Amino acid sequence: MEVIQTRVVTVSIDDLQKMMSSVVRKELETLMSNPYIGDDFKEELWDRSHAAKFLGISEQTLIKLVLEEKLVAQKSGRKYHFLKSSVMKFLRNTGSN
Repeated sequence: MEVIQTRVVTVSIDDLQKMMSSVVRKELETLMSNPYIGDDFKEELWDRSHAAKFLGISEQTLIKLVLEEKLVAQKSGRKYHFLKSSVMKFLRNTGSN
């Protein structure tokens, strides 16, 4: 039979705040360097029509690419939204194949 031990760790409020600040800072740095977010959160958000027109394909083909997980999109209800950087990344990846 396995014995499970529980440990209680006490941390001062100041130390807890420092740890939380450090974690939040690291997460923000990760978000800022993520190509899906873009610089300073000034990313363009495109609808299905705009993204399809930019790529020169039909909206049905665009959704097919999303369902095949070849293109990143966010679905909100019946609508799909595309970050410009995601569309550009898709173009870079298809151009190198």
